[in-house]
Amino acid sequence: MTFQDYIGLIGVVAYVAAHFCVQLLHQPPTGRLVVLLNVVGPVCVLVSLTTSWNLASFLTQCFWLGLTLMGWWRRRPGAAGPSAGR
Repeated sequence: MTFQDYIGLIGVVAYVAAHFCVQLLHQPPTGRLVVLLNVVGPVCVLVSLTTSWNLASFLTQCFWLGLTLMGWWRRRPGAAGPSAGR
């Protein structure tokens, strides 16, 4: 296994840990830990794709990362709520 493969496995652990936190520990999906794990996961898997390219996995990781960051941006402290301006 290459170094990038190990990084990818760290990403898988991050995904599973985030899901575990939400489903079994009842952590909020917008909590800092879950968001952090949902950023670490795709970043690590994207690193692993540098040695073993897969377009479908690349697109999945990019969308997962993008949606996580968009959700974090909207829910960050001090951000205007969804009903701002009404």
